[in-house]
Amino acid sequence: MGPVSGRIRGMKAYLDNMASTPADPDVMNRAAARLAGIFGNPHSTLHPFGREAAAVLSEARALVAGAISARPDEIVFTPSATIADNLAVLGIARARKRRGRHIVVSAIEHPAVLMAALHLRQEEDFEVDLVMPDQGGIVRPEAVAALLRPDTTLVSVMAVNNEIGTIQPIQAIASVAKGCGAFFHTDASQAPGRIGLDFVRHADLVTLSSHKVHGPRGAGALMIRRRRDINIKPLFFGGGQEGGICSGTANVDAALAFGMALDRAVKRREVDSAHVARLSAELARGVMAAFPGSVVVGDREMSIPHCLSIRLEGIPGETFVSRMARVGVAVSLGSACHGDPAAPSHVLTAIGMTAAEARRTVRFGLGRFTTAEEIAYAEQMATSLAGELLSGRQAAEARS
Repeated sequence: MGPVSGRIRGMKAYLDNMASTPADPDVMNRAAARLAGIFGNPHSTLHPFGREAAAVLSEARALVAGAISARPDEIVFTPSATIADNLAVLGIARARKRRGRHIVVSAIEHPAVLMAALHLRQEEDFEVDLVMPDQGGIVRPEAVAALLRPDTTLVSVMAVNNEIGTIQPIQAIASVAKGCGAFFHTDASQAPGRIGLDFVRHADLVTLSSHKVHGPRGAGALMIRRRRDINIKPLFFGGGQEGGICSGTANVDAALAFGMALDRAVKRREVDSAHVARLSAELARGVMAAFPGSVVVGDREMSIPHCLSIRLEGIPGETFVSRMARVGVAVSLGSACHGDPAAPSHVLTAIGMTAAEARRTVRFGLGRFTTAEEIAYAEQMATSLAGELLSGRQAAEARS
């Protein structure tokens, strides 16, 4: 039983790290020690209590900036990556609508980007083009370039897909976007600690998430490259915190732990990725042996090992997920943020799957704290489930 899974009675393997990673105990302990006795409002700087909190918030901002090689004044803290994505898409589109009302987003984006773009099309008279990936789940720069127009103001393509783990050629896509004068945004929530972050310097706006890097839930950030012509329209209003872009009292505690977790994820990337790659390969072998004919989804040469998407043969994905949960293994059908669990994944249908194939596809998410024991147990339970199904089919055939 893994150290994380064992905290919840009955659970023996947590394999849903793409939805959320367990907070790193070392990070949380260090953050708690730094925050001891600091409770002031970081925006009330006329007295020492507020100034102490403001100093911690500055530390957090510097940690996030340092991890992605940005400047501290380019980091805007948000309550989540969803809000950061909405700020990027809605904020830029509305701010630049006099220049043009056309934006391009990939068809495999997180709903926070995709639904924001569709809102602009449906409610605010913008034109939105969805760029399709190839069958391996890769968004090709030439496909983006084919959709660009003189009035394109924004292009948004995520760095690492949250459902199938494919790594996008962000530098090349950013280059073609800038070639037509559009700003380029990337949701990089799934990237830190999993791939190198050199691509960040080519983006104008970058979304980050705390609970994807073993930090606490409820914290995110939007990096906004400090160029004079980037002017985001805020989505809500208040005291003008975070440069007026995301008003509200900053969550100092979450921001500090987020910064520490992000810094650690970047520094541990090679060690963590090697650990995950070994376990991911073994899990893929075990599940596919249990269900012959199953297929690993996505271009595996251009994917992170942390995300293992498998189209199962002979069993609906929902049945697999629910039966595995019953025996203490946490896996998922796809994104935890999918609006309608009954509908097939928009990511899977975008890469050419039928609705029936998409419903047979499950996602395993591995991370820093995943253990070999958890993988072995998950394989054992998958094999046992496959055996039960085979016995059931044989009994049904005998009766008929």
